[in-house]
Amino acid sequence: MASRVEELRRQLVADVNAGTPGSKLGSERELAERYSTSRSTLRQVLAALEEAGLVERVIGRAGGIFISHVQVQRSLTDVVGVPAFLASQGYVAGTRVLSTKIAIPDRTTAQALQLQEGEFVVEIQRVRLADGSPISLERAQLPADRFPGLLEQQLGGSIYEVLESQYGLVTSRADERIEAVNATSEEATLLGIKKNSALLLITRTAYDQDGAPCEFSHDLFRGDRTRLAVTVNGRGIGVPAADIASVTLQSSTKAS
Repeated sequence: MASRVEELRRQLVADVNAGTPGSKLGSERELAERYSTSRSTLRQVLAALEEAGLVERVIGRAGGIFISHVQVQRSLTDVVGVPAFLASQGYVAGTRVLSTKIAIPDRTTAQALQLQEGEFVVEIQRVRLADGSPISLERAQLPADRFPGLLEQQLGGSIYEVLESQYGLVTSRADERIEAVNATSEEATLLGIKKNSALLLITRTAYDQDGAPCEFSHDLFRGDRTRLAVTVNGRGIGVPAADIASVTLQSSTKAS
């Protein structure tokens, strides 16, 4: 069962997501009364939400608790780059390239990309920004033989756009697995959050127009700034078939 602090955090986050950026949630006294909680417990939760960039506390007669950010929404049914879905929601997308290299793939990567022994991958690690604030950490790996000179391209935008314009490749679909994980010290530093903060790990294998795998990636999205969305059709008579996106929960028996 969730603790009172966690219940209050979820209530406040829900109100933030339902509200409008810049609008006032209320004063500390009003919020304490609304949620039937003590001022000390409320301040503890507000401090965490303020650090996450969701709310802003303003001092003074006209002050109070204000919504500062809404969450970034990522659709599970579209294969688009991060800049595209950030721009569609009114954010200014940015990128910080951390490292690029030609590397030997591990077994999982080689299987996902259907590589033979002795083949290499192009590995690109980047931090994605929304309005200048870190939103995700990504590591993309692509078959090196298929994309000669890729590391000489501009890698601050969408890799998919580079693949299409420079190599004639169009991503036709992607298989994704979504997991909830906790941030390591290094990940927390890069994303500007606390160690062990909640992250959404999206492991993706993307395929080209011929059905061949062209990208294997791991994207870590900040859990406090991201939500996933999917639209599915019903099964009634006359309802056309739809692609299905799903999230599978892992068993809690997995060793920590």
